[in-house]
Amino acid sequence: MSARTRNSSMKRVALVAGAAVTLAAGSALAAPSAFASGTLANGFTAKVVAHSGQTIRGAINATGYDVGVYIGPGVHNVRVLGARITGANDHGILVQDAYNDLIKGNTVLSNGLNRHAGLQEDKAIALGGTRNVLVVGNTVAGNGDGGIGVYDDGPNSSQTFGLVALHPHRSVPSSGNVIWGNTIKDNLNGCGIVVSAKNPGGGVRSNLVAFNSVFGFDPTGGDNTQGALGGIVVAGGSFGAIQVARTVVVHNRVTGGLIPGISIHATAPGQVTQTQLLDNMLTRNAAGAGQQTEGIELASATNSIEYTQVLDDRVVDDYFGVFHVGDVGTHIAHLSTSGVTAPVAP
Repeated sequence: MSARTRNSSMKRVALVAGAAVTLAAGSALAAPSAFASGTLANGFTAKVVAHSGQTIRGAINATGYDVGVYIGPGVHNVRVLGARITGANDHGILVQDAYNDLIKGNTVLSNGLNRHAGLQEDKAIALGGTRNVLVVGNTVAGNGDGGIGVYDDGPNSSQTFGLVALHPHRSVPSSGNVIWGNTIKDNLNGCGIVVSAKNPGGGVRSNLVAFNSVFGFDPTGGDNTQGALGGIVVAGGSFGAIQVARTVVVHNRVTGGLIPGISIHATAPGQVTQTQLLDNMLTRNAAGAGQQTEGIELASATNSIEYTQVLDDRVVDDYFGVFHVGDVGTHIAHLSTSGVTAPVAP
């Protein structure tokens, strides 16, 4: 990485990290309260329904509940710290229309193994319509869908990841969230980390995915967990003219996924714009795609991916380093490859 590029990218990370530290240390943690369970607006049940200022710790066995911990609309300054959350039918932790919450140092294990039929997304930790939520240093493993998801909230949420908008005619964007330093491993039938917009009038912008380790199915590396997709995905779907903008994906390690290490997908009228991929390490990914595997993929049939920067990333043991089609204004620089047949294609 050039000194100028590294300094620029690290300054950007430092700014977000500074905000994260301020959020984590800005107010004293409230004393733990008695856990309260309840039924959510979408009919799901939750083992713990958080209130503002609450600290949640300890073992949370959510067997028989749909959600382990629910942080709902307007709830802020919640700290979920060092908890072990297991057994929920769907999400281990679900944060909806909330802000300034911290999810740190937890183990989120074996959730989503009895998921509701029809849910397209059922991540172990799901954020929908959130602002400035930090998901830091968690271990997310062995869940029935993927690892961590960041989405907007709105009318399409119930069919996509189990949320119901409180205002069905209005969407809630998601912005300023930080997914930092998590270990995501062996989660079945879903992607490791997803940043995606699904609700017209909502959108997802200015989120940071940094210093995470994502592992999937990797026999070469000694991991034979079937169905572990792995991967980091930034996606704009076909739900309407919705933007996923200014996502920064920096210094992550993605190994042995059944999909490309990092995937950017978009279908008109959805749009993914100004994504930055900086200094990521991608090894033996897209094992489910046949021989022509891909470290990084940018794919759109409608020119709906714009102004992506791919800087100082490293790809090992894949056919393609960066495969991109249907994108506009992509800038690729200082790509490092080893065991790669086609560093950049087409």
